[in-house]
Amino acid sequence: MNYLIASLLILAVGPILHHGLRKQRGIITAIGAFVMVSLGGLVLFDILPQVVRLGGGAALAFITLGLFGPTLSEKLFKRHSTFAHNLTVTLGIGGLLLHSITDGSALFMAANAQGPLLLAFGIILHRMPAGLAVWWLLRPAYGRLIAASVLGLMMVTTIVGYVLGPELLLTMTASHVVYLQAFVTGSILHVLWHRPHEHHGHGHHHDHQHSGLPKLHSSHWIGGGLGLLFLVLLMAAHPDHGHSEAGDHLHDAAELHLDHDQESAPAEMSHDH
Repeated sequence: MNYLIASLLILAVGPILHHGLRKQRGIITAIGAFVMVSLGGLVLFDILPQVVRLGGGAALAFITLGLFGPTLSEKLFKRHSTFAHNLTVTLGIGGLLLHSITDGSALFMAANAQGPLLLAFGIILHRMPAGLAVWWLLRPAYGRLIAASVLGLMMVTTIVGYVLGPELLLTMTASHVVYLQAFVTGSILHVLWHRPHEHHGHGHHHDHQHSGLPKLHSSHWIGGGLGLLFLVLLMAAHPDHGHSEAGDHLHDAAELHLDHDQESAPAEMSHDH
């Protein structure tokens, strides 16, 4: 239960820091760079390998669709580009919610000594940039209420994953769910690359027609460097230097847990009789 509480509280750390330092332009710029590097790295080196491992080549196709599909649809249907953009953001948030469910399930396994303790530590830590990213992406474009509501939903889905435990963990590795995860993983990468608040209210919304690459300041380098350091430390905390192996461990542990429940149920019934 302590793991669950910590995983919920850490979601609020990033938004609190962002709100408290919102008038410091340099710090906010550094926070943005930190989010891009840390969360982008987690998606590329943590979530994406798991999805590809479980879904194979078809998963790669869904990831590509989630990454480039929104841009293509907005160019083909310019009149409905705002709707397409908002839908993409929604899908990206949906991906974070799906990942929160698996986080909760993995925390349940770790709390019951069926998963590596370092995995629980890694899960708790990587939720900090996730919470910060939600606030950084949604607060400027959609308002405080929407951003706070999404953070609340992330907390709820984490609790759902924790309560349902291994049963839900096995369900989340089913092929049809993996393809959905692959698509929303691409959507997350798309949303991170094309930050919504940078286009919000400027007439072109999400056309991605920039005059050139943005000029990088020292704040970008500092934030990006801290994000890279955070990512390296987080990956080093995972057993065997990867989350895929830990995911295999949790999947196997979930199967053993369910097999044990199924075997013990008849014995308990016969004992009652």
